[in-house]
Amino acid sequence: MKATVLGIGTELVDGQIVNKNAAWISKKLKKHGLQTALHLVVPDDRKLMREGIELCATHGEWVFITGGLGPTSDDFTRDVIAEWAGLPLEFHQASWDHLSERLTSRGYTVKEIQRQQCFFPRGAEVLKNVQGTANAFTFSLHGKKVFVLPGPPREIESVWEDYIESWVQTQTAGRDPFITRTWDTLGYGESDIAVIVEDVLKDVAVEKGYRVHLPYVEVKLSYFQSEEKKLQPAMAALDEALRFCTITRDQADVALALIESFKGLASLCIVDEVTGQFLINRLLPGMRDYMSKNEWTFSKTRFAEVPAQLHLAILPMDEHTCEVRLEQKGKVVKDFITTPYKTANMKERRHQYFAEMALIFWHRHLS
Repeated sequence: MKATVLGIGTELVDGQIVNKNAAWISKKLKKHGLQTALHLVVPDDRKLMREGIELCATHGEWVFITGGLGPTSDDFTRDVIAEWAGLPLEFHQASWDHLSERLTSRGYTVKEIQRQQCFFPRGAEVLKNVQGTANAFTFSLHGKKVFVLPGPPREIESVWEDYIESWVQTQTAGRDPFITRTWDTLGYGESDIAVIVEDVLKDVAVEKGYRVHLPYVEVKLSYFQSEEKKLQPAMAALDEALRFCTITRDQADVALALIESFKGLASLCIVDEVTGQFLINRLLPGMRDYMSKNEWTFSKTRFAEVPAQLHLAILPMDEHTCEVRLEQKGKVVKDFITTPYKTANMKERRHQYFAEMALIFWHRHLS
């Protein structure tokens, strides 16, 4: 069983926004061992939308469609889906009541144009969207399960949590899930890592993959869970072969793990004189909640004295070496990091490496 994800909206194909919804949905499905066969985006064009739906239905038993459920003239996803399914659209009073209550409670005037958001294919199950005015819906057709969701990510997440997550869990119970194990390696190129992996697994029937997400090279092994016991010797051999360069396993994130250790702090100071934007870019996505509730300072240059419960610093020694420091409750821990990237055209890679190694050092001493 496989799934497909179709994103609808001209803004997706003209470069205005990236279709992160598809990645989010696939990640949720992957957690339950379900493979996604394809992601597709099409503009607000009836012919291309119809062709996109047909393609997705051809390659997946579960079809997820996002976008085009709003009140404007370019929101006609429901119309195209109804035509494809051969089902008439019918007005859903409960959706109109939900829309009206949501808008009036926020001081907006309900407009007649918004009635189009309350029509659904006959027999479809309407899924209430508590984060927006456009309810989602689902129906089955020719052995396919179709979910039609609004476009905003927060609304998709809400509908998923309220309805789809439990349904997926029920449908995948007892199946042989397709799982992926990963190794994040650091300090070596993709070809260097691939040579090791291919040698260890040369006689092993398993799906192999590689992904460069600097400064890491990720190794991926995918297989059905029923094969896990049989593959244990090969997995152990690969563990040992990659031990010298493996930083994390199974998509663990060093930055997020480090931020977890900040949660008991009221104040934090980070000094980065080495990596430019790389360190702050790694920390910011996970720091949002922490930053809103606590005092913290981030600087590219040293402060003579900044009061904080925890001080973290990465300081230059020379082009290829830096010092990492951690100061807490009068205790100072430090070490030196030397980059394996020596050539002049690898400056950016060096900065990425220093940032990641600093995160690893701080996490190790705070955990």
